[in-house]
Amino acid sequence: MRPSYSAARHNLEEAYRLLPGDDELSVKSRQALSILIDAMLAQEFAVDGESAKVIEFPRRMRSGTG
Repeated sequence: MRPSYSAARHNLEEAYRLLPGDDELSVKSRQALSILIDAMLAQEFAVDGESAKVIEFPRRMRSGTG
């Protein structure tokens, strides 16, 4: 089973949003969540060998005199 980094990131962003206070715990929690959110983003958009495949299309041959 592959991890769902986008779902994890979404939940971390929601936790970040739920801590709007200026108290020390809220500020430190948002800082920690921000680091985790960045890590999830990096992993979510990291290039792995299976994420994209290049398909070579046949080349069209030109007919006639150009």
